[in-house]
Amino acid sequence: MIKLMHIITDLDVGGAEMMLYKLLSHLDQKNFMNTVVSLKPMGPLSEPIKSLGIAVYDLKMDRPVSIVRGFFQLLKLILTWKPEVVQTWLYHADLVGFLAARAARIKNVVWNIRCSNMQLEHYARATSWTVKLCSILSPFPRAVITNSYFAEEYHKGLGYNPKGFFVIPNGFDTNAFSPDSEAKRRLGRELGIGENRRLIGLVARFDPMKDHKTFLAAASQVCARHSDVVFVLAGEGVEFQNERLFQWVREARLGTCIYLLGCRTDIQTIMASMDIACSSSYYGEGFSNVIGEAMSCGVPCVVTDVGDSARIVGETGRVVPPRNPDALAKAILELLELPAEERRRFGKLARERICKHYSLNKIAARYEDLYRKICFQKR
Repeated sequence: MIKLMHIITDLDVGGAEMMLYKLLSHLDQKNFMNTVVSLKPMGPLSEPIKSLGIAVYDLKMDRPVSIVRGFFQLLKLILTWKPEVVQTWLYHADLVGFLAARAARIKNVVWNIRCSNMQLEHYARATSWTVKLCSILSPFPRAVITNSYFAEEYHKGLGYNPKGFFVIPNGFDTNAFSPDSEAKRRLGRELGIGENRRLIGLVARFDPMKDHKTFLAAASQVCARHSDVVFVLAGEGVEFQNERLFQWVREARLGTCIYLLGCRTDIQTIMASMDIACSSSYYGEGFSNVIGEAMSCGVPCVVTDVGDSARIVGETGRVVPPRNPDALAKAILELLELPAEERRRFGKLARERICKHYSLNKIAARYEDLYRKICFQKR
């Protein structure tokens, strides 16, 4: 039995947090025992993780005055639980978890990087310093995992020089995310959208890296060509109360053909209801969860060439340069104007690609293999 302690910055609903939950739900419980520590107060994913029978602790390190106290609480947890491997997720947890593990004389530390090229000017100065410190300390963890090849190369450029880089992409539950012929009808009844309307979707939190402004500019061009198209957007902060986003909607003159749904718990339904899914990110993506989820639902995707998005999509969709609304609109129109049967064929190929390369069982097995290698190889 290998004891794993996962340390993560928070347990809000995000790509890294969801991947941790999915991994925990698929690791072999006969051979791996898990516990989870969140640096910040309990988030929405703490309860689903607890429902797996896994203990979850939070250190409430959400204010500067609580950092020292939280660090010593983490050190105590490590000394008490005595994990064989400390697996950290995201930059702040990488740094804090490494320092606490070293103080507890735990040598098997694995970092997990979940983004590619961060535009650090958009984030707090503390994040920039954390990344720089991690690059200096990177030779000391036993391994550094990235979820994309692009992220590996980018972090090498930042000075990361670990004992070993391991690319393990995100995995997808292809049973939960699967084609659903009734999804569009269910969502349509809720929103008052007619069954003859075609849905183009973007699921992403409101964040500079997701570039909603470019997507809305492209949507304006598509809407001008096809009056039967409806745009459905979901994610944290993606709501009409968001004044900045609403201003962009007005500038794009999208009128009544756009729905801003905010945070949703029925992402499977939203994904499966789409005719085309989009990702308009212009930096920061490593391996996009929403692209994989849409493809798993049999939905063809139009994505920007950021991170490993082009590698995920392959020949099953369209790839365009970031921050280029004209190219994004053109690619959406190309798929939209295909015969329905041809578009469904692209969707079928997309699902087959996810099942073949990115199923959650296969990805969890790769994590298990790495943990065994770290624990049993000679140092």
